[in-house]
Amino acid sequence: MKRYMGFTLLISLAILNGCSSTPSPSSSKYAKGHSGSCSSAKECETLGVRYISGSGVRKNGHKAVYYLDRACSMGRASACNGAAFIYADAEGGVKQDYRKALDNWSRACHLGDPTGCSNYSLAQDKLAHLH
Repeated sequence: MKRYMGFTLLISLAILNGCSSTPSPSSSKYAKGHSGSCSSAKECETLGVRYISGSGVRKNGHKAVYYLDRACSMGRASACNGAAFIYADAEGGVKQDYRKALDNWSRACHLGDPTGCSNYSLAQDKLAHLH
C-alpha cells in the first residue's frame, strides 16, 4: 500500500505540474532534462516526476531523486514529498534511506505543506515503534 501511495503522489504531481504524456525530443524541456539542467523549481520537479514514472524518458530513480531534491532546495514543497517517498520506498533503484525521507518531509513541512507535516509525523511515529 505504501508503494502505491508514493507512486500515486508522483503521478498527482505530474498532473498538477501540467506534465504532458510524452514530450517531443525537440522540446526545450525534454532537452534540458537530458543535459542535466533545469532553471526553476517547477521544471526540476517535473523532470523528477518524469524520471520516476518513465514519462518520455528512461525510468531512472537516481535522476528522479536528484531533480526532486533540487526542486525541494529551491522551495518546492511537493518535490520534497516526492523525494521522501522515493527514499522511504527505495523506488527506482534508490537505496532506502529513512533519514533522507524524514529530512525531506521535514523540509516540506517547514515550507508550509500540511501533507509534508503529516508524512513527517507518521514516519516519526512508525520509526519510534521500530526502535
